[in-house]
Amino acid sequence: MIQEKDLPKLHAPSKKAIAKATVIALAIAVAVLFIAILPAEYGIDPLRTGALLGLTALSDATEAQAAPATGTPVATNTAQPANYKIDTQEFELRSGDGVEMKYHMPKGATMVYSWKASGKVMFEFHGEPDQKPNKDYYDSYELDDKVGKEQSHGSFIAPSTGIHGWFWENKGDQNVKIRLTVAGFFDGAKMFAGGPPEDMPVRDPE
Repeated sequence: MIQEKDLPKLHAPSKKAIAKATVIALAIAVAVLFIAILPAEYGIDPLRTGALLGLTALSDATEAQAAPATGTPVATNTAQPANYKIDTQEFELRSGDGVEMKYHMPKGATMVYSWKASGKVMFEFHGEPDQKPNKDYYDSYELDDKVGKEQSHGSFIAPSTGIHGWFWENKGDQNVKIRLTVAGFFDGAKMFAGGPPEDMPVRDPE
């Protein structure tokens, strides 16, 4: 049995020590609040420490995940100075032939498109800005020069003011017919078929 005389004597901390510990704990809590919690949870970063530590990105991710739960759709509307245009083109490519069709669009303009072919064709969807850093510069958006496709459909937003469109090539041994339909905010069209580019008319919707 442990005797009372063998027990160590415990001394309660003084009020001064308790107050000091409380102040330190409060200071630490406030620091954590401003350095970590506010930037990470709410995107509030008064000390700029959240940006340095990458914590504000957590707030952005949380808001992005929470957005669908609110039931509020996110929409983007970009006004344009003129009516949209429509165009339909049909091509027939013999074995080994290629053709290119491009539309001139301002930066940020939208185009919807659909093309179908009677057989697989190799193609590249690409564009050339009006202001090119060099004469051979172009942007490639989609490329299939190995297997080929018989159709493609989608929407496109021009990353720069310039001409944007498709190059098709028939690498098979049979003639292939292609039908392209587009609608969007373009103001002109050009066809390249081995010679100088040919201006093609585009029209307003009926």
